[in-house]
Amino acid sequence: MGRLHERERELAAVELLLARGGGVLVVEGRAGIGKTALAEEAGRRAAVLGHKVVRARGSELEAGFAFGVVRQLFERCLADAGAAEREALLAGPAAAVRPLLSGSLAEEPVGGSLFAVLHGLYWLVANLAAGRPLLIVVDDAHWADEPSLRWLAYLAPRLEGLAAGLLVALRPGDPASMGAPLLAVRAEAGAVLRPAPLSERAVSAVVCAAAGRANDELCAAVYAATGGNPLYLTELLRAAGRGGQPLAPGPGAGRAGRRLRAAPRGGDRGRGDGGRGAAGRGAGCCRRAGRR
Repeated sequence: MGRLHERERELAAVELLLARGGGVLVVEGRAGIGKTALAEEAGRRAAVLGHKVVRARGSELEAGFAFGVVRQLFERCLADAGAAEREALLAGPAAAVRPLLSGSLAEEPVGGSLFAVLHGLYWLVANLAAGRPLLIVVDDAHWADEPSLRWLAYLAPRLEGLAAGLLVALRPGDPASMGAPLLAVRAEAGAVLRPAPLSERAVSAVVCAAAGRANDELCAAVYAATGGNPLYLTELLRAAGRGGQPLAPGPGAGRAGRRLRAAPRGGDRGRGDGGRGAAGRGAGCCRRAGRR
């Protein structure tokens, strides 16, 4: 597997989270900057270390579904467990979440019943982490449903003493990111990571890996067109590949980059977010790849 470009500081924070076995890590940044790539790499590294990893992603279209993100995290986990393991995971206060995660919940909990569910989800995490270290990854948290966000805010300050880590990726400009739940999660974070755009050197390395060889003029044109945004870079290279024409410097690259920057973005989901594929990995061959 290739490396993520210019994400050494962020990956060091991921390694620290996993080494500690618990805590909160927040990754924030604009669309396409690499939040999803970092979240996926964190999950991959956690799995290699033997951690159990549960993942969820907020969706603008599903933000109105109560506990949608929570269901993503735990429904399959419980469904895949054997009967004895499932009973152990839902023992004690965690029993309060059985109707929610089994699909038998008749109506959204409120008041005291809501607290019982939030507390029960905490104990489900505690029970899961008692078996082996746990990493909870929530991507696009700015689009998560409100009850799930309230649970994340409930969980974050209570992770101490548990072998459970929480990684939350969000877009800071979204109104939900300034809401009380995500502000509470951020306040508990051991670190808040803000990935920067790729440098011209990194963009050159990616272009060279995609094109085989490329000259300085081409590398500079692609950097100018994309501004170092990994998603825009990936899409530009993918568009060139679909057209069946070799990538070349000139006005075409600039026009494509401007279209990408102006296009409305559905968030960091998608094939190219944050340097997955070509934009995040590869080796350089341009002369410019050796320059800053």
